[in-house]
Amino acid sequence: MIKVDDKTKCSGCGTCYNICPQKCISMIEDEEGFLYPKVDMDACVNCGLCDRMCPLNEKNNKKYGVVQSEIVQNKDLEVLRQSTSGGAFTPIAQYILQRNGVVFGVEMDEDSNFVKHIKVEKEQNLIRFRNSKYVQSYIGNSFNDAKQELQKGRLVCFSGTPCQIQGLKNYLHKKYENLITVDVVCRGVPSPGVWKKYTDYLKQKGKLSSVRFRDKSLGYQYSTMEVVYKDGKIERNGIESDQWLRMFFSGMILRPSCPTCNFRSVERCSDFTIWDCFNVSDLTKELDETKGATRMLIHTKRGQEIFNEIRDRFYVVDADVKTVAVGITEKPDFNKKKYEFIQDYNKLSMEELLNKWFPMTFKVKAKKLVRRMLNGMGLDMVVKKLKRKIGG
Repeated sequence: MIKVDDKTKCSGCGTCYNICPQKCISMIEDEEGFLYPKVDMDACVNCGLCDRMCPLNEKNNKKYGVVQSEIVQNKDLEVLRQSTSGGAFTPIAQYILQRNGVVFGVEMDEDSNFVKHIKVEKEQNLIRFRNSKYVQSYIGNSFNDAKQELQKGRLVCFSGTPCQIQGLKNYLHKKYENLITVDVVCRGVPSPGVWKKYTDYLKQKGKLSSVRFRDKSLGYQYSTMEVVYKDGKIERNGIESDQWLRMFFSGMILRPSCPTCNFRSVERCSDFTIWDCFNVSDLTKELDETKGATRMLIHTKRGQEIFNEIRDRFYVVDADVKTVAVGITEKPDFNKKKYEFIQDYNKLSMEELLNKWFPMTFKVKAKKLVRRMLNGMGLDMVVKKLKRKIGG
């Protein structure tokens, strides 16, 4: 029977919830806004399946090395614009759908702003998966839905964080040749509870039309969080000034298991691993550095076969594993003030919380102004390159 005494030992992947034969496990929100399993003791038969199949129980985890490494950029300019980095996931998903398959990924509901895993079967719906969601997604019954499609013999592509991918594989408990998995390298997953409170706060300013965590209107190197209201008002702020991004990168709202994550290695449990390549101009002059690029590790022969089929949809730069895998092992630092912040989160309004912890001070506004000016003059990337050289 699963019991979470140490929250650093639960990633919230939902494997235990999905795999329980008695359906006696519920996912309950804690004081930080994260979901954790709770067992109905009256219904539990102590089969131990939930404990054994937990992806943080590494005895069950099979990881693969790297058979191919690339830096890619989608040739479709509209897909590239809509994507967070280089638009790598879309051609993989298109390959699956064009063979009567199904694709599972993460969307943010337009009305509730709730972030969850869903299934799509049409290419026009892949837009729902584009752009990063800096919130932990709700798995719900997606593992079971994927299993049903796999048992029908359909190709299934499932994308998510590595703990979610490992959770799916443990849930399935057998190898399916028709399953393709794509994991994204993540810094950590922010709290869905804090996100809801934050969006409720934004809605006080007006009805929301859309939210993009990584908008490239000002260029890939100056990705901004974009909030669009139904009255036409648009807010775009970078990590120096956007209050959600500042909360995220401070580590205040990350899940407790993220700083100790055991999935941060070159060896992964998926067919593909994809993530940002911000320093693309340091590695090649063949790709447009202003539009975004993706680092890609391919871990299986099946993944390699698929990539060879879709290679012509990308601009591709072949690179060795060491070059591509930069940053993959980095872990976020634990913020020692986090629990003080969470206490305030539970008693203050979001406006009061932000004014106390992430106020829009003169210094913050000045940073935003300077960065916008540098970006407007085309000097933002020059400054970043200088910082990388000095830091390196």
